[in-house]
Amino acid sequence: MRIKSKDIAAALGISPATVSLVLNEKPGVNPVTRRKVQEYLEQLEKRNNSRIRAESPEGRGTVLMLNYIKHGIIMKRLENISQPLHLDNFEYMVNKAGYRFDYQEFYEKSNDLEKFLQKCVESDVKGIFIMAAEMNQSDIYPFQQLKIPIVVGDNLFYEQGMDSFLIDNKEGIRRGVDYLVDKGHSHIVYLAENLNIFNFEERREAFVQEMAERQCGDSSNRIVHLGNTVDEVYESMNHYLAGGLRKTTAFVLESNVISLGVSKALLERNIKVPKEVSLVGFDALPELSIPGLNLTLIKGTHTKRFTAALKHLIRHILNEGEEDEMVRVYYRTRLIEGDSVFDKTKYIYK
Repeated sequence: MRIKSKDIAAALGISPATVSLVLNEKPGVNPVTRRKVQEYLEQLEKRNNSRIRAESPEGRGTVLMLNYIKHGIIMKRLENISQPLHLDNFEYMVNKAGYRFDYQEFYEKSNDLEKFLQKCVESDVKGIFIMAAEMNQSDIYPFQQLKIPIVVGDNLFYEQGMDSFLIDNKEGIRRGVDYLVDKGHSHIVYLAENLNIFNFEERREAFVQEMAERQCGDSSNRIVHLGNTVDEVYESMNHYLAGGLRKTTAFVLESNVISLGVSKALLERNIKVPKEVSLVGFDALPELSIPGLNLTLIKGTHTKRFTAALKHLIRHILNEGEEDEMVRVYYRTRLIEGDSVFDKTKYIYK
């Protein structure tokens, strides 16, 4: 059942335009109203899921959504810092197709992989969507032994022939670098985490390439690693700033953790953003998470990609894995302008 914006608006006593902004994850809605709409949607989805389960037959098997956790850092941020997982929506979609839905987290350091795979067989798992941001290339091989359709998100397993649904990291970084260069910045530094995972490696590579293409010099030595938690980034950034800005006029921030830690350090040192240094972040942030700073952001989407990946997995299961082609779907990013970039082209310096 498709829920219409006007029906939600009528039920909550707000405008359809406001509902549309929330549904499309766009700014311009106060946090209280945004949460009101989200909670209403969650209630509707729970009722719809109950109805689907009551009406559906026993099912054709299980579709598993698996969060593979190697470091215990990246994917947990979806709920804590970035965008929450809408599991009710995924369950509704899978149930409607006639399958049971299961969501699990696999911790590489503490869970037994052989037992987990055996449980997948016993649970009649027909296909798996793996949230694979933290996985290495070799980590996927044991799952292939199940001989069932597998779709991955936030990673690329080309040699293994896996279908992938990804953020277009390179396009996003190009968008951010071009925005800064067009505003008159050329000495740009990339602030990174310490993890070498797929998304981050793509972003770093794209930064060096785009800086070279925009004739801003060799930027391979302009990538500074700060840490993997907000506190680590804050401490490292304070140490970095002790030596001054070093002619740097802008920073590209690799992730939301980098954005939060770096912003905290800059603000505490009374370094004026954007007049003294400009910032462009990557990944969504909680609203009002950086007091006094509306950060310019490059944003992707998790929910839309994960929904598309699950739909693709179900089609793959129904076709009994007979498709020959490998599917790789990239989702474009958006650059959302804040007030953290100084336009140097509007001023003449003597």
